[in-house]
Amino acid sequence: MRKSKFRYNPLTLSFERIDVPFSKKLAKIAIHFGYSLVIAAVFTVTYSFFFDTPKEKILKRNIAEAILGFEILDKRITEANTTIDLIQRRDNQIYRSIFEADTIPSTIRLGGFGGVSPYSKFEGLKNADILIRAASQLDKLSWKVYIQSKSFDEVIEMAKNKEKMVQSVPAIQPVSVKEMARISDQFGFRKDPFTRNYKKHLGVDFVGPVGVPIYATGNGTVVSAEFSFFGYGNVVVIDHGFGYKSRYAHLFKISVTDGQQVVRGQVIGELGNSGRSTGPHLHYEVLLRDNPVDPINYFNDMTSDEYELMVNNITKKGNQTHLD
Repeated sequence: MRKSKFRYNPLTLSFERIDVPFSKKLAKIAIHFGYSLVIAAVFTVTYSFFFDTPKEKILKRNIAEAILGFEILDKRITEANTTIDLIQRRDNQIYRSIFEADTIPSTIRLGGFGGVSPYSKFEGLKNADILIRAASQLDKLSWKVYIQSKSFDEVIEMAKNKEKMVQSVPAIQPVSVKEMARISDQFGFRKDPFTRNYKKHLGVDFVGPVGVPIYATGNGTVVSAEFSFFGYGNVVVIDHGFGYKSRYAHLFKISVTDGQQVVRGQVIGELGNSGRSTGPHLHYEVLLRDNPVDPINYFNDMTSDEYELMVNNITKKGNQTHLD
């Protein structure tokens, strides 16, 4: 039973019932309800500021796991980059060096990513730096692996032709030790015998009597066998493949023709004094990718007897081929 409220009326000296209008009751209830909502909201905000809701806890845990995953991925990519860098160094310094192949410059191995940033889609996201770093490292790693795979394809092809390369690289003296008098000039700077000015000498000069046989220093194809008006006189140029060429100048006689296949130890001409020369000698050059290199570095350490045996074997094979 609802309790009634009374008030004392001094005029009538009696207690009278207080009747509150419904509208006032409703307003009072609304005010109390509003206070309750405000208190509840303040409490909720305060609680959420200091404590996470279950859903927030799950989201934060998922974000933390994702960040950890990206950090682990970034670390593994960094380790993979370190490994591929080691392989690249070995490739340039060992594998390609064995076959006298050009090294691959770092500008090609590292590649380039120009134009609009491919990672702009990550910008503005929370932890964007982690995403961008991982994506960038992964792209660089993919490019390095691609270039290295192409390099290994070349190395494998060169390895298949290794035996052919060994026979082709200029690796002996073009004049027999028994038949030459001396080496008069080495590769490098010297005083020009005509101008008396210092000038780089691009080959090695073998002094000997006119008519001494000149031998091909490696298997290859004759690309030039003619008289040169640029000082070489009668000159033969052989393309050995694998980036190598050899030049034999000032010959007295040329014994081969353009396009002819020759083998190491085969006679290609005779020592002479043609062209711009001060006396009978052979001017011999080795070119690697059209750049003169010191022929001394390519001379095989053969005794005179071993040299003569090689030449005789080549001569016998040539005679047998001719008879056939």
